[in-house]
Amino acid sequence: MDTPARLRLYQYDYSPYCIPIDLILQHSEIPYEIVNLHVGDPTPVIQLTKGEYYQVPVLEDLFSHEVIYDKSPAGDDVPRYIAGIAPLMNLFPPEVQGLQQILTSYIENDCEAWSFKVCDAYRDKWLKNDIERGLHRRHKERKFGPGCLEEWTRNVNTLIEGFYHVILPFEQILADRPYLTGDRPVFADYALCGVIGNFLFPGATSLPSNCLMLEAWYTKMRAGNVHGSFDQIQLAAHDQFSERAEQYGKSHILADVSDLEKALADLKLRPGTAALDVATGNGHTAIFLAEKGLHVVATDISAAMLQQAAKLATEKKLNIVVHEHPAEKLPYEDNSFGLVTCRVAAHHFSSPESFIRETARVLKTYGYLVLIDGTVPDDQVEADEWLNKLERLRDPSHNRFITPNTWRKWCVNAGLTVTRAQVEAFKQPDLNWYFNVANTPTENRKKILEMLAKAPASARGLFQIGQEEGKIIWYWRRLTLIAGKI
Repeated sequence: MDTPARLRLYQYDYSPYCIPIDLILQHSEIPYEIVNLHVGDPTPVIQLTKGEYYQVPVLEDLFSHEVIYDKSPAGDDVPRYIAGIAPLMNLFPPEVQGLQQILTSYIENDCEAWSFKVCDAYRDKWLKNDIERGLHRRHKERKFGPGCLEEWTRNVNTLIEGFYHVILPFEQILADRPYLTGDRPVFADYALCGVIGNFLFPGATSLPSNCLMLEAWYTKMRAGNVHGSFDQIQLAAHDQFSERAEQYGKSHILADVSDLEKALADLKLRPGTAALDVATGNGHTAIFLAEKGLHVVATDISAAMLQQAAKLATEKKLNIVVHEHPAEKLPYEDNSFGLVTCRVAAHHFSSPESFIRETARVLKTYGYLVLIDGTVPDDQVEADEWLNKLERLRDPSHNRFITPNTWRKWCVNAGLTVTRAQVEAFKQPDLNWYFNVANTPTENRKKILEMLAKAPASARGLFQIGQEEGKIIWYWRRLTLIAGKI
């Protein structure tokens, strides 16, 4: 089953302002759908915005039912909304704010002034019928005067040369850096893709032959690589959970939040407390916190997981905010949250110690971290290595379980006081269920069964490996750790 769309984009597919938004959504991996408007007929947008707007692009958030279009003087409401859902893209980094404003203004004014006229000069190549031609002419002549289309057709070669001239500075910029402002694409990069895409839309033009860097950059941007900053472990987790998001729904073992309820019982959290749930998955922990009256931000490295979490929240008529980013770098200000939770996820992190440092930074004074995850006692080295090897065979995104004393040390080093660190036996579901959730390859399943049959005595005793009603059973050691900024 396909992941349900989170956003709906209303656009003209030739528009220099819509092409960037479509490309950003592709690269963000936010599930979305497109409504291509009839050329020159903004009626659906007028109806959607209740007469307040007639231009494009317009976004409709299918979960929150919010309608987003450009209201601010900067005219970047739509991309900023997407950036709020997918902050990992970092479309508006504050360190290049001034440069990006200059570049975007030049792109959307000087460059677009030439690109759309070239596109319109070749209108017969992409307008499909008389109705489209009539609507397009009415729109253009209302804005630019009678005969404007014929004028642009007569002077198309001059217009092409004018476009070449205004984009030439970008060839020099891209000779010194991979993207317009540095090592990662920002919104200005997507805006430039928009005017170039508009210029090339009729299929009758090409970029100038002396702009080799610009050509290579444009090809790279259209292909997309916004997750270039993931390390290998983060990328494995992102891919695994994006592909398996639907397996973590209402029937998943994490839907049973009795462990969380027990962990929170003594904290006496007040309704309205700002809570951050890291690696939320399908949102079971975040939903539980929202039901208790907390203001919840649910985060995950996988947009597909977040879509499932947001959908579950909507079904339960609860409000949660979802953000996509890795656990090792939290894009929030210091002292932002009264509670941070992380439940049965930290064994996937590439740097759980960085997660602890970041948690300590964003916690308010007297705030708490509640961490629940698999573990192995500190003195069980052989069993530890055996279990981590087995888990990596089952799920390639598994990194390793952390021992209780290591978690304690990291918390103390980050300025947190550990008030509870309890290890309990936790019975795992049927082994086949365990395989299916992770989509474990057949070859690896055989290896795991061999490992279970030949498990060392230390692992066999610690994890209580055995059989029950013809099924293999075993028990994780589950750590519940509570640490306060006190």
